[in-house]
Amino acid sequence: MEPPMGGKTPANCNEEQQGEPYDVRRLHTARKQAAVMSMFDSLEPGQTFSVILDFDPRRLKRQLESSFAGDLDWFCLEIGPPEWLIEIGKRKPAQ
Repeated sequence: MEPPMGGKTPANCNEEQQGEPYDVRRLHTARKQAAVMSMFDSLEPGQTFSVILDFDPRRLKRQLESSFAGDLDWFCLEIGPPEWLIEIGKRKPAQ
C-alpha cells in the first residue's frame, strides 16, 4: 500500500483559494484528467483549486508532475474510494 499523496499541510503554501471544489464526477471519463490539467495550467502562481475525483488520482498526479515539474503542490484532503478530494496549487517562483 502506498502512503497518502500529501506531504505538507495546505496552509504551508496556499495564498489564494479558488472557491468550492470542482466536481469532475459529472464529466465524461475521457475529459476528467484533461479538465484538471487545464485548470492547473490556468492558475497564477500562488493560487489553488480543489477537485473531487471518482478515480484513483495517482496517474493524474504523475501527469501533472511530468508536465509542470517544480510548479505543483498536491494535497490529498480525502482519500477514497469512492471519491478523493485533492487540493492542487501552483507554486510561486523562488525569490
